Amino acid sequence: MKRNLRNKGFTLIELLVVISIIALLAAGGFASYGKIMPGIKAKSQAKTGREIYNFLQVYANDSDQLFPVGAQYSNEAFRELYKKRLLDNENAFYVAGDPWHQNAPGGIKRPDNDIGTEPDYTQALQQGECAWAYVTGHDTASQSTLPIMANAFSEAIGTYSKDKSKKGGLYEGKKAVWVNVAGAANAVDLKEDLKILDRKGGRDVPVFENDWGTTTENVLNPEG
Repeated sequence: MKRNLRNKGFTLIELLVVISIIALLAAGGFASYGKIMPGIKAKSQAKTGREIYNFLQVYANDSDQLFPVGAQYSNEAFRELYKKRLLDNENAFYVAGDPWHQNAPGGIKRPDNDIGTEPDYTQALQQGECAWAYVTGHDTASQSTLPIMANAFSEAIGTYSKDKSKKGGLYEGKKAVWVNVAGAANAVDLKEDLKILDRKGGRDVPVFENDWGTTTENVLNPEG
């Protein structure tokens, strides 16, 4: 007896259903990727922040327990590490995709690793070669919870941006990294005000403002 066998191929409707399912799964995957990537990048940068802090600690131990001092920009303070011959390249201060690098020398949007020569190493961390903010005026006896570093802010010191193409928008207003005087490096969630907050006296307080104990005039963005 003969049997009427169906064509083993997919019908047009079946193919459209499969394509629709794949598209939905892909859209969900991209959405999840967009949510988790700022956190992954921030955790990686927190590790780098801790490494930079270790150099700052070595500097302080050799400088009467004083951390580097900067006048106008964080670059100036970090350049002191080169004068002590603690670093021979600029890689630690590079953060991939950070808009603060847009004016780096030669238009390469990253440090060129030209640090110049002793004693001043004036080529180290020039404009656009540093993506870290710094709080000047600390020593190793300063209150341990005070901030000493953070990923560079927007043009408004202490505040970040949701626009990833703008300075301070590296994590799209979702995450930020900061390091305290004790060397603890933290990747934290940002709130609606786009500032780094922590608990003090039972309330959330901006870490880079006077209420936390930070002297706001001492908070320096890089030259970018």
